[in-house]
Amino acid sequence: MKPRKPRKAPSRARVSRRNASRRWCVPPALLHEPEELLEGSGVLDELPGAVGLILWQSLRDVTLWAAVPEEARAGLFTPQAARARLTELLASEAEPALEVSLTTLAALVGAPEMANPEIVSLVCIQVSRWAEERGAFAAAMGYAQAAAQVLPLDASPALAAGSLALRWRRSARAETWLRRAVGLARRRRQWEPYAQAYVELGTLYTRRGQTALAQRFFVQGLRASRRHGLMAVRGTALHGLLLLAMEAGALDDAERYARGAMRAYRRGHPRLPELVHDLAWLWVRRESYARAIPMLEKLLPTRVEPVERALTLAIFARAAAGVENMDLYQERWLDAWAVINRRPEEAERHARALLELARASVMVRDWHHMEKAVRLASSAASPRGERAVAVQVEELEEMLRQQKSA
Repeated sequence: MKPRKPRKAPSRARVSRRNASRRWCVPPALLHEPEELLEGSGVLDELPGAVGLILWQSLRDVTLWAAVPEEARAGLFTPQAARARLTELLASEAEPALEVSLTTLAALVGAPEMANPEIVSLVCIQVSRWAEERGAFAAAMGYAQAAAQVLPLDASPALAAGSLALRWRRSARAETWLRRAVGLARRRRQWEPYAQAYVELGTLYTRRGQTALAQRFFVQGLRASRRHGLMAVRGTALHGLLLLAMEAGALDDAERYARGAMRAYRRGHPRLPELVHDLAWLWVRRESYARAIPMLEKLLPTRVEPVERALTLAIFARAAAGVENMDLYQERWLDAWAVINRRPEEAERHARALLELARASVMVRDWHHMEKAVRLASSAASPRGERAVAVQVEELEEMLRQQKSA
């Protein structure tokens, strides 16, 4: 019997290709929340009435159509389904922009074998944006996911679904969609969604308090944006690194990132006011209070959304405390408190503002106001909240206990 020849070790190139294929595998994404028993049921909860019902039916039509192989789509719906859907749509008195989108989706029901996946995906994105603008996040999420299911090999709709889930603070779902976007983009060399998905993952892990992982993803996004000349994505990556550096107390690094982000955003970028706001917060952290106050004064009229406005007012109160302007401190502190207490049930969204109010009160030894801010921040903390915020609340609670026992 001839002895067996020893197997050749795999070449370095083969090992590299195998490792690359493992690294860039495309994971599946979460489509439902654990409590969601019926597909798309959140649409009916958010949008009761005829329009909500049509949105729910159309969403189910699209997801069914996307799940069926192209060669098997003919005859997928009954012959009268499209006519019935259009009749319901006309009777629903939907907004004109939404009516156009839903009419296109009704055409899919009428001729499923003829529908163009790119057009269907685009229409789903339009409906998702319409729903998000009206605070109907379950509907927006359902249609964003449908857009990604219609084009399962395209990174852009997967990124849109992940970004929306991140804004909706559905962390687990966002993570799966964003990781899927990275894998798809790498395979198809779609470099902008590739870099942006990394940045979004950095934001996700920042919220979880996993700063080392967040920094790694921001750096990955920054490298990709530099390599492919994506200035806007470069700005968002640097902005994320700026916030991480401030949380870590690395204020020199934070200032360097801020300068880079300012150059990358350029005039007219939608996140430029947010960057200016964070730069003012950096000056407060650096105890350059007089430098921060004029910036905050200019920004304040533009900060109309409650969470943004409360945070700006709270940082302003801290800057006023720093220059020992007690009248300005009291005014800004009470303004921020009024915004937060307009809807006490949403106090969780104001965690950062409450922390800044507490710190401002510490600076002027206003223990009564500090206790109010810390108590509300502690009661509003949730398991889904940012871990870094929870740690800071605990530190302030300990400071308050020491003050009371002194």
